[in-house]
Amino acid sequence: MRADEMQQALTAVQAETDLNAKALMLTGLVSELFREQGFEPVVVGGSAVEFYTDGAYMSGDTDIWWAGISTPTMEQREAIMRQIPGIRSHGAGKSWSYAGLWIDLLGEIDYLARKDFVIVESPFGEVLIIPVEDALVGRVYAARKYVSGYDEKDDDCAKKLMAAVLGGSIPFDWDEARRIAASPKFNCEQEFEAVKAEVKAALENSNL
Repeated sequence: MRADEMQQALTAVQAETDLNAKALMLTGLVSELFREQGFEPVVVGGSAVEFYTDGAYMSGDTDIWWAGISTPTMEQREAIMRQIPGIRSHGAGKSWSYAGLWIDLLGEIDYLARKDFVIVESPFGEVLIIPVEDALVGRVYAARKYVSGYDEKDDDCAKKLMAAVLGGSIPFDWDEARRIAASPKFNCEQEFEAVKAEVKAALENSNL
């Protein structure tokens, strides 16, 4: 990316007032910088839900994992992220902040969906997102199974995505989601069905 293109992108990020659009812009820019060096970044977790729901749920940061055969070293991550003037490093290069936005650079992606990543276009590069079935099951697991009980933030995240799915705004494969929920990795099929039932009832009562 040329210096003038970088400056144009950063000016647009700084000027954007919609937080979801702002995060998508910066994530697209970061994704493109890593892609130029042969790495394939994928957005996961609550940040994936943020993009799937057009900001109905806001995670506060963007979690990036890596697909393909190459995962960047800490030195490579540092060198690539330092191409963005004014970006700040936190936590030994794992977390980065710019214009009030946070990006966490994590490890190799581990997902179960038998589907391709979803491609979302941003003004400055494509953003790859983990398949929605994996994203939703992962949030249900984090909310109701991972920490032996209940996590309110993750539960809200799961319900926001479930509402979008039940509302028909996101294509969704229920059989695939149930297969993922029943896998040894998650083992949360009962919790998944419970969240679905709760959100469906709330939508019918116009409370969500």
